Amino acid sequence: MTALIIANGTLPSRKIVSDLARQADLIVCADGGANHALRLGIRPDLILGDLDSVTKSTLRAFRRVPLGYVDDQNSTDLEKTIRYCIHRGCRIIHVTGGFGSRIDHATGSIGCVRRFMPKCTVILHDESGYLMPVGRKIRVATRTGEMVSLIPLTKCTGVTTSNLHYPLNNSTLEMGVREGIHNIATGRIVQVSLRRGFLLLYRVRNA
Repeated sequence: MTALIIANGTLPSRKIVSDLARQADLIVCADGGANHALRLGIRPDLILGDLDSVTKSTLRAFRRVPLGYVDDQNSTDLEKTIRYCIHRGCRIIHVTGGFGSRIDHATGSIGCVRRFMPKCTVILHDESGYLMPVGRKIRVATRTGEMVSLIPLTKCTGVTTSNLHYPLNNSTLEMGVREGIHNIATGRIVQVSLRRGFLLLYRVRNA
């Protein structure tokens, strides 16, 4: 099963969110994300969180949508919704609205990609592209000239790539030491593998 979570941050375009919604088996709004869903004409299957950001007018409009109130100050609304989706059997979870004007919120969203692996694959979308975990190996269908970045959350060793303009061969990536920002796909399939560490891949949609 595939889920879409609409969080309360800055959303990508209507088309991106609507396309993800059409493909999702389950749509969950993280608290104030329901305000976004109403504006976009997307009906969620559940609104979940501590419900301090969703407006009364949104709740009236979605009065037939189930509410899940979780008063847990030790986890964010995004974490609560991801756990719910895992409980429902979702293994691919797309997140929109996970980024906004505050770096700490963005860091928390990125941390969820690691926190919930391998129970599920969390993919974070913004207007430009999307961020996903590499695992031990990933093969991605790409277009020649597409921008691909590799972002190490931990020290990543044995990183090897194929069909990237700046190739890596048994290399080490580490935040603040060496990242793999702004590489370029040179073929229709990009492959990335690593021996140890937690590595993220960011793809730009319209390179």
